[in-house]
Amino acid sequence: MKKALLATCVTVLILPAMAMAASIKAYTEALPPLNYEENGKVSGFASELLRQMASEAGHSVQLEVMPWMRAYRTVKQQPGSALYSIVRNPEREALFKWVGPIAPRRIMVYALASRPDVKIRRQPDLLRYRLGVLAESSAASQLLQLGLPEARLEYGQSDEVNLKKLLLGRADGVVMLDWAMRWQQKLQQVDAARIRPVWTLDQRYQYWFAFNKDTDPAMLRSLQHALDQLRADGRLAALKRRYGA
Repeated sequence: MKKALLATCVTVLILPAMAMAASIKAYTEALPPLNYEENGKVSGFASELLRQMASEAGHSVQLEVMPWMRAYRTVKQQPGSALYSIVRNPEREALFKWVGPIAPRRIMVYALASRPDVKIRRQPDLLRYRLGVLAESSAASQLLQLGLPEARLEYGQSDEVNLKKLLLGRADGVVMLDWAMRWQQKLQQVDAARIRPVWTLDQRYQYWFAFNKDTDPAMLRSLQHALDQLRADGRLAALKRRYGA
């Protein structure tokens, strides 16, 4: 009788936790060091963070790298799915449910130290230079909105390519997340003294995880709680240091 009662109590205690558990499908693009694919595995700061959060909250998670616009459309249509690393801004606010923030976003314009002639003291000065930028990025859109002619944009498919273009003199400057620039300098073994920041293009927003609007609120709360715990106990800061933040 006692054993049966104990088993019943254990079942009652376990079921609510099991009911909260969920399988999360998360989509991302190649944006090292936040998210990228290496040796067939989705890696990077944000990828590892999401895995830790899901584990802490008792959920399973599956990550996939795909082109950004395809990932964006998929998450808007698929309940329970997530998109990362994404900027939370007023235009996107009502399109998703949000968990975060996970990291700052500071977009800089960089030039070679050997090019003291590249000087940007105010925003209109940007229009004088040919700038390397990620194709279809928000930074590219921002530069066009500021009035930079498209002919002065040197589009690249990755930060790695854009840094190479800067080093080869194919662009006067390059637009990149400061975190990504440090990562690329390390990967390409470029002396940090060869590159200098000349302008802060944008630092208004932060990176978040975005979830489909129909995602279970209980799951979102559990993930936010897990993130808050990782931040409080220092594991989030340690993970950032591993990726050069």
